[in-house]
Amino acid sequence: MAKKPHISGIFSAFLTLSAIIAFSTIVCGTPLILSNGQPTLEGLDAGINIDSPTRKKIDLAGTWTLSIEKESWIDRLFASDIQKEVKVPSSIDYEGRMTFSRTFTINEDLLNNFAFKFVALGINHECEVYINEIFVGKHIGGYTSFEFEIPEEALQIGKENTIKVIVNNQLNAYGTLPVRKQVWGWKNYGGILRDIYLLATPKLWVDRVNVRTSVQMQKQQALLYVKGVISSKQLQDLSYDTVKTKLKPAAYFINAEVYERFSDVLVAQGISAQFLPESNKNTDFQLDLTINTPKLWSPETPEFYILKTNIVTIEGKRKTIVDQYCLNIGFSSMLIEGNGLVINGKKTALKGVVWHEESPAYGASLSYEQMEKDIVLIKSLGANAVRFAFHPPHPYMLNLCSRYGLAVFEEMPVWNVPADILNRDSYKSLADAQMREMIERDSHFPAVAAWGIGDQFDSADDEASGFIKEMSGLARESDSRPVYYGTQMLKNDTCASYVDFVGITASASNLKQYKQLLSDWKKKNTGKPLFVLSYGKEVDHENRKGYSDPSSQESQARFYLQYYAAIKEAGAAGSFTAGLTDWSGDRPILSFPAGDHYIYPVGLLSQAREKRLAYEVVRALYNEERVAAIPAGSYRISFPWAHILIGLCVIIFIGYEVTNRRFGENLKRSLIRSYNFFIDLRDLHTVSIIHTLILGGAVSITLGCLFSSIMYHYRGDKFADYILTYIFVSDSLKENFIYATWHPLAGIFILTGIFFFMSMLLALLIKTAAWFVKAHVSWFHVYSISVWSAVPAIFLCPLAMSLFKIMENPSYVIPSLVIIFVFLFWVFLRVLKGISVIYDLSLIKTYIGGMCVCILLLGGLYFYYDSVYALSSYVKLIIHLAQNLG
Repeated sequence: MAKKPHISGIFSAFLTLSAIIAFSTIVCGTPLILSNGQPTLEGLDAGINIDSPTRKKIDLAGTWTLSIEKESWIDRLFASDIQKEVKVPSSIDYEGRMTFSRTFTINEDLLNNFAFKFVALGINHECEVYINEIFVGKHIGGYTSFEFEIPEEALQIGKENTIKVIVNNQLNAYGTLPVRKQVWGWKNYGGILRDIYLLATPKLWVDRVNVRTSVQMQKQQALLYVKGVISSKQLQDLSYDTVKTKLKPAAYFINAEVYERFSDVLVAQGISAQFLPESNKNTDFQLDLTINTPKLWSPETPEFYILKTNIVTIEGKRKTIVDQYCLNIGFSSMLIEGNGLVINGKKTALKGVVWHEESPAYGASLSYEQMEKDIVLIKSLGANAVRFAFHPPHPYMLNLCSRYGLAVFEEMPVWNVPADILNRDSYKSLADAQMREMIERDSHFPAVAAWGIGDQFDSADDEASGFIKEMSGLARESDSRPVYYGTQMLKNDTCASYVDFVGITASASNLKQYKQLLSDWKKKNTGKPLFVLSYGKEVDHENRKGYSDPSSQESQARFYLQYYAAIKEAGAAGSFTAGLTDWSGDRPILSFPAGDHYIYPVGLLSQAREKRLAYEVVRALYNEERVAAIPAGSYRISFPWAHILIGLCVIIFIGYEVTNRRFGENLKRSLIRSYNFFIDLRDLHTVSIIHTLILGGAVSITLGCLFSSIMYHYRGDKFADYILTYIFVSDSLKENFIYATWHPLAGIFILTGIFFFMSMLLALLIKTAAWFVKAHVSWFHVYSISVWSAVPAIFLCPLAMSLFKIMENPSYVIPSLVIIFVFLFWVFLRVLKGISVIYDLSLIKTYIGGMCVCILLLGGLYFYYDSVYALSSYVKLIIHLAQNLG
């Protein structure tokens, strides 16, 4: 008998090739750095800490040295550490630990006469700050502003001062706020995203000022309540020896004045309060002012004032301002009454846009010019409101909205979080800190209409109620404006009673279903206003083929025309289009075929701010103008012939091979008398390697075609996309999956290769397990078992050819999947039967052992996913979403 080729050679060559391909996909190099680098804005429009005569800023924007040290051994193996100069502010497309450093100068006069603070408007996500190697402070939260007092011993005269900021933007599934992102989230840029500087104040200074306003419409008055803290460092010469100097000691007062922002006319002045300053101690103060006939802020009349809080000394007749703290303020009344938002006693329907803090040139570090251009584009639409998606924006955006007249919905980055994670004390602590920082920083802006707890978390679970009650109570304690959250759980939400209103972000497969969702939500939440926080449609920017093509600009424009009418018909108090622009996310999306899958294309403008037809349609709708006719075009749905042609080729080829007597007999015996077939395979080598490889290829092609057909059916399903993101924790794997889904021919070839590799891997596992049971088996045996056990899969070929079409009928989806499961389980049992033969073990013992091994493997996989990605928590969230979708 001729010697058979040794299959171990084929197997080794295949594994080697796979390893080379896998390692070649590792990309080494410098991460993408999107620099802004512009200096901190000065004057009345500064984000926070408006310039005043008594204060100075040392701007730290500009050139820094960035160091990225590779943390894992695999990273160090394929890439070296990175050190380069970058402009700050900037957004870095990298997840991990980064160190920023630079030098700065302080002159002797500043150092001797001023106290210093480190101020950052946004560093993502967690940072530690050191000056001259002295620890200054640590902050968690990438989108709220913060400041640290700098110890006096940390600074020195001259150019030798070094500042180091260590940043880490790694997120996880359970212990960070925000948690690791899902699809349709935002890009987790790392670095110093926004302005950064040192603030020099007198050594006796106004440290913090919080304001609350109350508008009394009937009296035509506004009450202003000012609370704050006076701080001090080492104070000298604050008192005088009255015997020697014959002078009275200096008296210290705190007072507050309100000026018109543009004319600088004094409109109100409170009663000064005297205090006694002491070194290194804080003094709380509270001042109340009454403003008669105030100019109220509204989207139509965006009136603005300046509050100046002064520390004043009076020595005899001499009055000196020691420190002046300036703040932009305004007066507006924002109330939820009945089914609407009432601004200054007038019911106002909100026509809004969702804004995402990102651009292709700057990442999340937008320039002041770009931010203002975006606000102008929103105002030009005829919009009167803006929702800042996902997290608090740069404070300059609040300034712009207050100046241009746009009511603001601002929310925390609590997005897509399971209820049991929300309810953890550690998570509540993070949320508590960020809620306080958000409201403390932005509550003085009159444009803020409502505070958001978050969006799309699991509000269908009663466990979330404790978190929502706590956050809602904190917001109401800090400010009088309404509190809300956003939800997709329209059918099973259980927490709406704990907030002033719930905004909905749900989507529907058609207009009729969407109208029904709105109607059902209103009936369920009688007496509360209906706000649609986001609605939109994906679009291919280059597609102008008419609205019959679902990816076209015309289709997106028609969507807004129809859905805006449905929202108005439902009596909504306000709505927000899904985005002014497209934005980038961390996870690739499956549900749309065109373009970069990391860019979410639902904006009225492209990411580069190019206008789409939908922008003009929404502008016409918001201004109640006539909408021009939208061309229908002609569109044909592409048909995936690849499944049919390849499936037909497999059937013809197998049919032809069956005419070979030996192959046909082996195929028949492997199905009808499988136990005897495996015995003959073990003892007599009754099959050839060529026939085994042919059958292995046919089975792999059949399974590839079958699973490609399933993938093609779910290609546009957002819920399926959501689940896949949890399965494919590697974004590169999901990218390949997306490509295979939308390109059936390529997908079939890719899946065929995967299943062929899996047959090799199964053979390797059988060969390895043989060592534990002390069975002597050859490579030929184990590979033949893995292939000939899968013969029943060939009979799925006719189903694979047409499955994508069959599953278009919802009633056939479950039966089809059940049939596939039955055949695959049959294959699994056959594999165990083959193993029992070549191991010479009892069939029952092999079945039990095989089941136990599978349970252990699945259990281990579940334990890993649960410990790293909080799988059990997210399974509950997915179940609630599925229940909501019906």
